[in-house]
Amino acid sequence: MKAILAALVILAATLAFGQVGPKYAEWADGPVHHLMTRDEMKQWKALQTDAEAQAFIDLFWARRDPTPDTPRNEFHEAFDKRVATADQYFSSANKRGAMSDPGKVLILLGPPYTISGSAGAPSTSMSGGLTVPTNTDGSVALPRPTAGENKQVWNYAHERKPPYISDPDFVLVFLDAGKNEWQLGYTERTNPQRILQQAVNGLIVSPNLKKAPFSSEAAPARATAFRDLILDAAYKEFRNGEKPSVGPAALTWGEFVSPEGDHFASAQLYVPAGSTITPGQKVTFFDVIEDASGKIVEIDEEPTTMDANGNDAYAQKSLLLDPGTYTATFGLAADGHILSATRTEMKIEGLDPAAAAVSPLILSNNIYPLKTTWRATDPFTFGGLKVIPKGDAVFTPKGDLWYFVELRNPGVDGGVPKVQVKIDIQGKTAKGPVEMKLPMAPAEAAPLSGEKNRYALGLAIPLETFVPGDYTIKVHVVDSVLGKNYDLERQFHVHGL
Repeated sequence: MKAILAALVILAATLAFGQVGPKYAEWADGPVHHLMTRDEMKQWKALQTDAEAQAFIDLFWARRDPTPDTPRNEFHEAFDKRVATADQYFSSANKRGAMSDPGKVLILLGPPYTISGSAGAPSTSMSGGLTVPTNTDGSVALPRPTAGENKQVWNYAHERKPPYISDPDFVLVFLDAGKNEWQLGYTERTNPQRILQQAVNGLIVSPNLKKAPFSSEAAPARATAFRDLILDAAYKEFRNGEKPSVGPAALTWGEFVSPEGDHFASAQLYVPAGSTITPGQKVTFFDVIEDASGKIVEIDEEPTTMDANGNDAYAQKSLLLDPGTYTATFGLAADGHILSATRTEMKIEGLDPAAAAVSPLILSNNIYPLKTTWRATDPFTFGGLKVIPKGDAVFTPKGDLWYFVELRNPGVDGGVPKVQVKIDIQGKTAKGPVEMKLPMAPAEAAPLSGEKNRYALGLAIPLETFVPGDYTIKVHVVDSVLGKNYDLERQFHVHGL
């Protein structure tokens, strides 16, 4: 047996310095940084999970929304327009326009009345007191710096002086540091940082709001009919047939729960090498979910490309489902014809996100840290760690078989889980029964990126000594702190080379 998953150990070491996942890690480093108060910066740096980050972002925009009781956020829309204008006019070879000093001023104060003595153009008003100047044809009319000019004066007067600035009409001066990189300067009459801080505070219209009335990640409405009528007819033919499955794809699915309490099922259709469905093939991955009464609660059909796992092919998806019993059909189709489909019963129990528990046992030959962003409900993704189930559970006597388990809310001692694992493998082969045992021993649980109280547990088992045959692996996990025991089991097959 090899030591605990090398990938998990490496991941644990790198995550010790991170808090939220890549999806959110750089959010506060962009143009939104100009809007953040000192307290908000402290709160952002203290966040521990992606769920906390999303809740912070939702509340951040809601506190600046002039109409927080409606789903539309006019301030956010206007902010995005100002960022686009700043990028258009103030970008240089070394810096994004929205992150430059003129970009920051435009975002916080809006366009000035005049720039360098040039009369300000008429403006088109937006809700929330934000404006962007436009010409009569609707194009943006923010004056560009004059060639050879090394000083600009932005005059905020009349209707262009923001109402949230207590100063009377004022000017801001920019000096060219070279290569068209304009920097905000001080004058005897104006402290620009004090004015900009007034703007940061003044743009908050609901400072006492504690929770965002609306989430930016609201679930879309579910479809209950196929868009492709040919696929609809093909599905009904399969649905009315006697076979629960057709085609070469093997279904793997499991119930999971996000730290925020989203109940979802991860599903994978896996096609071994040598079949009619190959890696890189473009297909439609569809699902039909019926409740206990037979009513369709969801039909989803999405174009996808079959991913490769060695020479095998697979496609994955997740479904957000309320607790209950469902009949689910997952299938792959092309040109309206079903290539493979499986119909199965799914019981979504409604897992408690705060309870101490483990995920289903997953057998894989491909586990790796993601280099891209992810969501908590992405299929077979655990805090930035991607686990590809070996859907056909067929391995060759070379390489490794990996087992993987997600630990939720284990007991901790000294800040780390105290977990022990025992593994039994029994096999039936042409040479007779075989048995391998790994005695109870402490196991290292790696914290998962952006997930609070979630850990990865796994082991890489070399297959070189396995005789072809049918096997069962039993994993016994003991939470020594809580005194909990978990028994997990999976079957797999090893064939000859």
